[in-house]
Amino acid sequence: MKLPVDLLADLRGGLVAAAVVLPQATAFGVTVFAVSLGTASGALIGLVGAILLLLISGSIGGTVGLISGPTGPSMALLSGTAALLVTAGLAPAAIAPALFAITVLAGLMQLLIALGGGGRLIKFIPYPVIAGLTTGTGLLMIKSQFKPLLGIGHDGAWAQGHWLPTVTAITTFGITRYAPRLFPRLPGPIAGLIGGTVLFQIILHHPNLPAAPDHWVIGALPSPDQFHFAAHSFTAWRALPWPLVLNAAFALAVLSSLNTLLTSVLADTTTGLRHHARRELLAQSIGQIAVGLIGGMAGSASIGGTVTAVRAGARRWAAPAAGIVLLLLLLLFGQVGQWLPTSALAGIIIASALGLLETDIFAWARRRRIRLDAAVALLVTGITLGYDLMIAVLVGLAITILLFIREQNRVSIIHRRLTSTERPSVRQRPAEQAELLAHHGDRIVVYELRGTLFFAKADQLFEEMLPDLDRPAWIILHLRRVIQIDFSSVRLLQQIAARLEAHGGELLFCEVREDHGLGREVERTLRRISLNHRKLNVKTFASTDLALEYAENALLGALGYAPTVLEQRVALAALDLCRDMKPVEIAALVAVLRPCNLDQGEQLFAAGDSGETLYLVLRGRVDIRLPATADRYKRLAIYGPGTVFGDIAFLDPGPRAAEAVAVKPSELLVLDRADFNRLRDIHPNAAIALLLALGRQQSRTLRWSAKEIQRLIQW
Repeated sequence: MKLPVDLLADLRGGLVAAAVVLPQATAFGVTVFAVSLGTASGALIGLVGAILLLLISGSIGGTVGLISGPTGPSMALLSGTAALLVTAGLAPAAIAPALFAITVLAGLMQLLIALGGGGRLIKFIPYPVIAGLTTGTGLLMIKSQFKPLLGIGHDGAWAQGHWLPTVTAITTFGITRYAPRLFPRLPGPIAGLIGGTVLFQIILHHPNLPAAPDHWVIGALPSPDQFHFAAHSFTAWRALPWPLVLNAAFALAVLSSLNTLLTSVLADTTTGLRHHARRELLAQSIGQIAVGLIGGMAGSASIGGTVTAVRAGARRWAAPAAGIVLLLLLLLFGQVGQWLPTSALAGIIIASALGLLETDIFAWARRRRIRLDAAVALLVTGITLGYDLMIAVLVGLAITILLFIREQNRVSIIHRRLTSTERPSVRQRPAEQAELLAHHGDRIVVYELRGTLFFAKADQLFEEMLPDLDRPAWIILHLRRVIQIDFSSVRLLQQIAARLEAHGGELLFCEVREDHGLGREVERTLRRISLNHRKLNVKTFASTDLALEYAENALLGALGYAPTVLEQRVALAALDLCRDMKPVEIAALVAVLRPCNLDQGEQLFAAGDSGETLYLVLRGRVDIRLPATADRYKRLAIYGPGTVFGDIAFLDPGPRAAEAVAVKPSELLVLDRADFNRLRDIHPNAAIALLLALGRQQSRTLRWSAKEIQRLIQW
């Protein structure tokens, strides 16, 4: 019977992955647990951890080709933790149960990280912090292999023939590093283990050499019936130094999660697929908990095993296949351990450790722009080596936060500051009002904000706005490009409103999104977060233009134009269009103008209608709108008393680009081309004066359009 292609690929990838994971898991287990349980038991614990992670996380997780097992970071952390536990006065027999407890807690913390969306947060850890952690971990791995490399026992004894372990480790290291160049299909760790073991056994059996000490070889692995579940030692957990245990568990959870996600990304680049971070972390956490409960060594995704397996064609079920292969080896070939030298495992670990060293850090230090990144990486590396890996993880996370705040502060929260002189509302006003607004336009300021307004940016915003807060001004905060606002910033907005109000100003908000946390009415939100329920002089508008129109009306009111004056009926002679006309010319114009009255909500013309008519507004208000959908539109202009519109269609008849709707009961005067022809016949000078006035109006419109285009380009 012919097996499916994917199944064959999984079997091939599983065999290759098992070949890579076997020596690493054995070596890491010996390094961590040999002191407390013996070399053979340490190797067994490392294999049990690899088998469980491969079977459980490989079955539940969904990353194609991902291989898990004990890794260098987990080995370095657990070794350092074991030393700290001894320093804390814990008996050697209690070290292993304590490490199992740390593994279970780390799995639970990984579960919380996965459920809380931490998979995405871990991806934001800057690479210099990751480089520092991996480099420090690699150096710790090398440091932990000095004794087996030199043939020194756990008790510090140095046996005769001590040069043999060193030669074996060097040979194993060389074969592990360079054999794949000659034999690409042969995993380096397997080649190194075979080569080092053969050399060790040949030299060891030389008649002039004494017998090898027991600690020079792993020894036969205990049979399955001799394996004691970690659950049998739960009662000893009560006597553990829990602050140390919790710190170690947290560091292990972060390191394992980070290593798993990085390896998953690496697998994705090779397979061309995309992993699911949350699902993978859930799978790893369940596997980690099972490992700790049963009594195996903690781990995570293995970079070496994953890369090798993927290159061998591993697919979805390669990890469980590798776990089954290791389980069969453990059950059937446990006696092979008595031939394997611990120094050969030291060579494999050192070869793996060199792959973790980020030597580019020194290149970063020579470049001014990234010198700070090099300093961060070296700091994390130094803390890992000189103090503790757990503290290095915490320092790395703290540096991540500080770097994020630093980068956020380098970009101003204020995208642009504009006055109403630069950005007036679309309301068209008579020349007298327009001149006043242009002269006093610096009292209306629009702040276009962007990004995240959080505690570190709030003070920056306050400092930059300070010159405008201590004067009677109308400040408009444009929030469309703001992603989020935290509570510290909300409190600061409350202070800004109060300070501005104390100086006779007013704070206005526009484009406020529902998910900002400010609600539909910002004033109500600001009032609710304080026990002082005094109403603040704060208003919220749906658009920037509405806020600008309100501020302009308020400024005109402060300059002597009451709201009733703004909306009252004007005489024809008061229009800007007639300002430079002689009385006789105005009289001639009146003779040809026709009245037009509109009710509130009545449409004057629609988009697409043919037009050639000029409209003069004496009373009311007409909005020019660009329809977007059946019930949505963009307001292009507002025409109130004393303004004129329709000049483009009057000068160049054609279809209307927008619609005109009376927002209030309006009184207009209209002039079409036929009326203009009669005016030209009756009084040519009046016709010329009208054309000149329309030309001046078009010039002002074109200048405004140029400024608006420039503003949009800058946005």
